[in-house]
Amino acid sequence: MDAQQPEIQGVSVVLLGDFNPKIFQPAWFAAEGLIRKQEAEEATINIVHPEVVSFTLEWLELQVTRERFAISTPQEPYHEIVRDLVLGTFNLLRHTPLHKLGINTDMHFRMHSEEAWHAFGHRLAPKELWQGILDAPGMRSLTMEGTRPDGFKGYIRVQVEPSVKVHPGVYLHVNDHYEVEAPQPGSGSSEMLTIFERVWSESLRRSKHAIAVLMEKQ
Repeated sequence: MDAQQPEIQGVSVVLLGDFNPKIFQPAWFAAEGLIRKQEAEEATINIVHPEVVSFTLEWLELQVTRERFAISTPQEPYHEIVRDLVLGTFNLLRHTPLHKLGINTDMHFRMHSEEAWHAFGHRLAPKELWQGILDAPGMRSLTMEGTRPDGFKGYIRVQVEPSVKVHPGVYLHVNDHYEVEAPQPGSGSSEMLTIFERVWSESLRRSKHAIAVLMEKQ
């Protein structure tokens, strides 16, 4: 039997550090050759403020605050473009301190039936424990965390919930989290970018494998 394919498959990159949000506007990305000029002109600007900037393109959403840079795409063909955009951005802004990284994979799967949907939740979170505590218990969110398998500081979290985008469906989210061991003053973005470039492909492979294994258990 072929593996079930997700209806929606997104990826996001979250960096924690020290940012100047007003830099991260579509016109700046276009001026630096990171996105096309037409894309910048057609961008939907949600907010531009000294504390937060947020905009969307047809294939991308970006939000930056003083402490957090987050970029995401819900379209699989753009996953590698997101990677290149992150690397290009912080190679230019190489003095920006970065100390935590999350490579996140999100998938929504449509279940074959309501019965299969309920059965999947029951296997992950058996309801017998809740008898006498809740009436008609059902899983709303399950999060499991494991240690990193690669020697980096951080963790891997897997989250499972009912999908709000497909029904009956399930949403699976893998947060592959990395931290710089001991950030050095003035080190900027270089150490975290080295980690990001090194682990990107393996991170996506591992996250997709974890999701595939869970979906095989339905």
